[in-house]
Amino acid sequence: MNENLQDKLDREGLKIASFFKRALAYTIDEFLLSCIVFVIFFNEFQKMSDPLEAVRILGNFSLGLFVLQFSYHTIFTALYGASLGKMVCKIIVIDKQLLDKPNWTQSCIRALIRQFSGMAFMLGFAWALGNNLRKTWQDYLARTVVVDVA
Repeated sequence: MNENLQDKLDREGLKIASFFKRALAYTIDEFLLSCIVFVIFFNEFQKMSDPLEAVRILGNFSLGLFVLQFSYHTIFTALYGASLGKMVCKIIVIDKQLLDKPNWTQSCIRALIRQFSGMAFMLGFAWALGNNLRKTWQDYLARTVVVDVA
């Protein structure tokens, strides 16, 4: 029997996470990662004589920032089904077939596509506004969905 995803979620008592909660979780995660970057470069930021130097410093760290974000999202999603921001908002990522946390491959795909979505003017996130399951590009490609846990 080929049950549609919404029916499957309803049967299990799972509710799709709101766009607001997802956006709030995103904001929390970005804030936490920004704090980590600030701590890493604190000494260099103190030595700056002009604000444009911060752009140069962070520009030189762009690959490191990509790796930091990718690692953060991959590890937390694979281990817990949620980043710290999602945990605070009480939402989790689940595999749409198993209705359990994503495996490592799915977590890597989600993290990678999330990065590209961010680089594409957040279009992958905006995609969630146009469908009932609020699925972003990373959800479609990793075969996941984000649901409320409270």
